[in-house]
Amino acid sequence: MNTRLIRIGNSQGIILPKKLLQQYQLAGEVNLQPTPEGVLITSVTKLPRQGWDERFQHSAAQGQVPENELLEAFSDEVFEETEWQW
Repeated sequence: MNTRLIRIGNSQGIILPKKLLQQYQLAGEVNLQPTPEGVLITSVTKLPRQGWDERFQHSAAQGQVPENELLEAFSDEVFEETEWQW
């Protein structure tokens, strides 16, 4: 499949056919990776809470910890001792 580069402002781009976009599930943000054969275009999938673990570890390394009330609210003992209301 051949296509042409088109001028977009001071840059150039290509238009990908809808069929290719659907086949490779490309939408929104994509990742461009140079390879010896050309440019590889892949979908950027953002998962819910992606990167949270790294951010928590970074915060903990800097001495930032959750408030004591928050820790107590989610401890097993509090869950066992507290009545649940529905």
